[in-house]
Order: sequence, then structure tokens, then C-alpha cells
Amino acid sequence: MLTEISELLGMEVYTDKGIALGNVDDLIVETDTQKIDGLFISNPNPLLVEHSKPISIPFRWINHVGDIILLKYFPKFVQTGPSPERVPKVRKLTEEVMHMGRVAEEKIIKAEHMAAEKLKGQGKSLSDEIKEI
Repeated sequence: MLTEISELLGMEVYTDKGIALGNVDDLIVETDTQKIDGLFISNPNPLLVEHSKPISIPFRWINHVGDIILLKYFPKFVQTGPSPERVPKVRKLTEEVMHMGRVAEEKIIKAEHMAAEKLKGQGKSLSDEIKEI
């Protein structure tokens, strides 16, 4: 059954367990393919979404569209902030990336010094060599 986009706006959305999630406030459209990517719900049920923060429902989660929209999947509860178990992992990854950046920067500085020493031994300066390039 085909449904016009305008008919989806304002439609009630229910989870696979029959719990009211909220109403469709807008649609998320992939402009390259001109296909609906998801449903935007600006005021979802606070029992399902932390702090009732706006959410996007991926189109692939939709089971049926009729008088209501019935989802084939929805998590038990959506946390909108960083979960406590993820915070240490994110910190560790951030520290690793920063360390890699410092190591790379040290290698670049060392290479610059080596190049400058080599040029100095040839009676040239790094700035003269750069000007020639």
C-alpha cells in the first residue's frame, strides 16, 4: 500500500510491544536517493527515551503503516547521554589518539632536525632549500 508523505506527519508511532512512542513530527529524507531514511519524533514517550529528547527512528524499523505506524523493533529504553560503561572506553581511545598525535609530531620534528643538520653539513640552510622548492 502506498502512503503519501503528508499522511505520515502527525501519525502515532507504537513500539513492537504496543507502547505509544510519540507522533511523527517530520521525515528524514536522503536527498541523493530521494528515499525516506527515518521518522523524526520531537517529543517521545519519557518511559522509552531518556529526558524525552528528540529521536530519529530508522525506516528499516517500521513494520506496518496504516492508521498508526507499528515498529518491528525498538530498544527497551534509549539513553541520550553517554552510558557509564562507555565513558572509560572513550577516554582511553581519546588518550591513545592524542598519544599517537604526539608521537607523530615528535617524529616530524626529529626528521626536520635531521634534514636541517644534513643541509648544514652541505653548507645550506633549511630556509634556502625551501625557497628553491
